[in-house]
Amino acid sequence: MLRRFLTPSWLLRHTLLVVALVLLGRIGWWQLQTARAEGDWQNYGYALQWWLFGGFAVFLWVKVILDDLDPSRLAEPEPHRSPTAVQEAAVPQEDEDEELAEYNRRLAWLAENSGR
Repeated sequence: MLRRFLTPSWLLRHTLLVVALVLLGRIGWWQLQTARAEGDWQNYGYALQWWLFGGFAVFLWVKVILDDLDPSRLAEPEPHRSPTAVQEAAVPQEDEDEELAEYNRRLAWLAENSGR
């Protein structure tokens, strides 16, 4: 399992995360030093902001790893429609004109043959 995350593409991702964390941490530290020197509350906020960006980068990194381990987490499966539901949609209603009925039949055909 660990070998999956030691491929060149994953090693690049790990390296980018570490570089981003070092960079964001350093900028946050610099902003904190500026805030202490000037006594400016705005700079304290900026320092916190840079560290929150680093935390968000870690959050995304963990999410990408978990998604790679379990791809079923990525999206909810689309509910399967029964063929009768597709056919019922193709049946023209009494107040429907012929052009609209043809359009609905075309949509039903496309829904039935989408896997081909």
